[in-house]
Amino acid sequence: MKALVISKHLQERGKHRMPKDKLLIPGPVEVDFEVLEAMGSQVKPHYGPDWTRDYKETLEMLRDVFGTRGDIFLMAGSGTVSIDACLGSAFATGDTILVGENGFFGERMIAIAQGYGLNVIPVTAEWGKPLDPADFEKAYKEHPDARGAAVVHLETSTTILNPVDKIGPVIRAHNGLFFVDAVSSLGSLVFKMDEWCIDLCASATQKCLGAPPGLAPTAVGKRAWEAMDARPNKGHGWYGDLTVWRWYAQNWGDWHPTPVTMPTNNVYALRVGLTQLAEEGITTRVQRYRKLALHLRDGLRRLGWVPFTSDEEMSAVLTAALCPSGIESGPVVAYIAEKFHIKISAGLGALKPRMIRVGTMSPITSIEDIDQLLAALASYKPS
Repeated sequence: MKALVISKHLQERGKHRMPKDKLLIPGPVEVDFEVLEAMGSQVKPHYGPDWTRDYKETLEMLRDVFGTRGDIFLMAGSGTVSIDACLGSAFATGDTILVGENGFFGERMIAIAQGYGLNVIPVTAEWGKPLDPADFEKAYKEHPDARGAAVVHLETSTTILNPVDKIGPVIRAHNGLFFVDAVSSLGSLVFKMDEWCIDLCASATQKCLGAPPGLAPTAVGKRAWEAMDARPNKGHGWYGDLTVWRWYAQNWGDWHPTPVTMPTNNVYALRVGLTQLAEEGITTRVQRYRKLALHLRDGLRRLGWVPFTSDEEMSAVLTAALCPSGIESGPVVAYIAEKFHIKISAGLGALKPRMIRVGTMSPITSIEDIDQLLAALASYKPS
């Protein structure tokens, strides 16, 4: 009875604490009330048998979402900390690496790799077009010393989903390491890290995993460990060194499985989000995401906002649309936020004034939310 009273009290408090703005951006996303409840619970220590049990169960759930039997770590920070850790742990200064670049976050990947002193060979495609696996094969022929490749799976600047399932076997055929940034895609589709020949993978909790920002799930396969162990002295720091995380998991795993203090509430919130994903089933959720995306895209076309990608190439959780003639994205984004309390995003880079981006990656986004946005767009009149 006491627990029921506390739960009702939290629900009443939650109603007053809910933000007035509907988030339809590329992340962070709105989360379910049960996730918020876990996030707002009393703080628990990041060590001891209870914590270790819950932490390891969370890693097992993530292992299923990644589609791997490799090792999983929850790094405290944004998805970028995982990207940084994967590149800095797997490659050494002076290594040649192929990096896919067909959008803003591909460019950022290049910047991170160059920050570690890597010799980056860009493998490019036009913004709005997917990377071509044949271009990676060509790049390997021109740079046979390349130690691997890095690709952004869902390029949120253009909403393009790159074919990492086709690129991975190309990299594996040349005995290279393949790193994938799945920050925005993990949880939006059936991900098959091992089957797609991915050796390291980075993600984040605040998008399709339905949890608040603050954790960066990181997956590491056997080949990646072998490469790291063969060249242990890269001089790339401590916190982002994945072998440090492995050491604590192996040697302190029975009571303190991480090298740092963990944001325990974030982990428990993620655990709820992952439980909800497992209960719904990834296939069912993907179908629901696709239904939302097609409903949005059909509505945008009727209003004269042309989707930037075809329905065949679309991401089911993020849609970009080009502004009609005479309209710029900035005033539209501001108008919808001010008048309707709906948050969407403009484009990035050169596309910023010409594009809006709408995220449908929250597990609680509904058809009604999409219809409200479409009505808001229909009411906009340029001044």
